[in-house]
Amino acid sequence: MGIDHEILLEVGTNEFEVVEFIIRGEKEHYFGINVAKVREIILFPEIVRVPDSHPAVIGTANVRQKLIPIINLSYWLNIKHDYDPKKSKVIITYFNHQYNGFVVDDITRIHRITWADINDYASISDINLAESVLGVVNINDRLVQLLDFEKIVAEINPLTSMHNVEIDYTKQNLRRGKKIFLAEDSDVIRKLLKNNLEKAGYSVKAFENGKLLLNALTKEVPDIIVTDLEMPVADGTFLIRKVRESGELKNLPIIVFSSLASEENELKVLGIGANEFIGKPDLGIVINAIDKYVI
Repeated sequence: MGIDHEILLEVGTNEFEVVEFIIRGEKEHYFGINVAKVREIILFPEIVRVPDSHPAVIGTANVRQKLIPIINLSYWLNIKHDYDPKKSKVIITYFNHQYNGFVVDDITRIHRITWADINDYASISDINLAESVLGVVNINDRLVQLLDFEKIVAEINPLTSMHNVEIDYTKQNLRRGKKIFLAEDSDVIRKLLKNNLEKAGYSVKAFENGKLLLNALTKEVPDIIVTDLEMPVADGTFLIRKVRESGELKNLPIIVFSSLASEENELKVLGIGANEFIGKPDLGIVINAIDKYVI
């Protein structure tokens, strides 16, 4: 099952599509993943075992001439350790410049929802899964849990996660007094970004989503905006569109910093008014881009 990314939602409406899938343990668990992270869904492939790998990693598979790690998602979530290769499906994902495959029991369908539909994960029944869940959405009277796939991959392979970077302090005086508004829903990434940008010399105000940043723009205007794309309440594309609809902010630089690094996503956000698209986890490139627009 290929995912047709050419069937595009209207950009900036705060809508997105989610692939719903099932993992069966003592009961059926319903989960979801943003379609923008999915390349395709395949039958269980031929696996080559990898010695000394993480216990959740079954091995690697050759999928369209790419060696892709295959992860037993039910094992990671501690729902069960086994899977049926004759019936299981594998969701092939691409984010943070990496391909990964996740074994699931079944795929249900694709749903279109808005970021405002997502509830805090504290409301879920599977509270033991809360650390791996971004939020939940009620679809057809069942709770579908949106998993934090970036967190899962980063914990399996820490080398792929975002780290502090070498900072060029020679520009610190030029950066001083310049204000950045930052929208990022991940607490860890938001604090890491804020810390590195402030060490570089910038003044940073950080927000958990696009709506909070938009509210702050009614009181003061920064020198630049840095925003994620996937965020609850109001996402990055909605934020960009609202900023560009305001005549007085039409020239305010906007940098998108997102795990959804692909040519089509870059074209989308540049098409609605972003100045630059940078894929996570390249934090050093972000600082250089901010320097370019601000100083």
